[in-house]
Amino acid sequence: MQYSELKPKQQEFIQWLFDDGNHDQDKTMFQRGYLKRVANDNGMAWAPAWLVKDIGRVSKRGFYNVPELSDFIREASGTASDEDALIERMQDEAVSESESSPGSSPVESSATVAA
Repeated sequence: MQYSELKPKQQEFIQWLFDDGNHDQDKTMFQRGYLKRVANDNGMAWAPAWLVKDIGRVSKRGFYNVPELSDFIREASGTASDEDALIERMQDEAVSESESSPGSSPVESSATVAA
């Protein structure tokens, strides 16, 4: 899931992780106890269920992957918009190339040219 797809409260928790000093986009694995501490520091009793109850986020016992933090860091540093712009430009080029392929251009047949 991308950061932009999260609900506002989920985005807020990602912001808390960032504010707690997690600024490396390659380090998105956290222990349950750490997630609980960040939650406690910000007025929540427990680590968010959307993180710790999702078995798809578990890498090993007690460790949870939060890739949305990486997206948030890229957005905060401005590199996400640069990457998105590059991807969009490449997609536009691919579309324009497919529209101007040789099969779609009008070609005179040899019978028309001979006449």
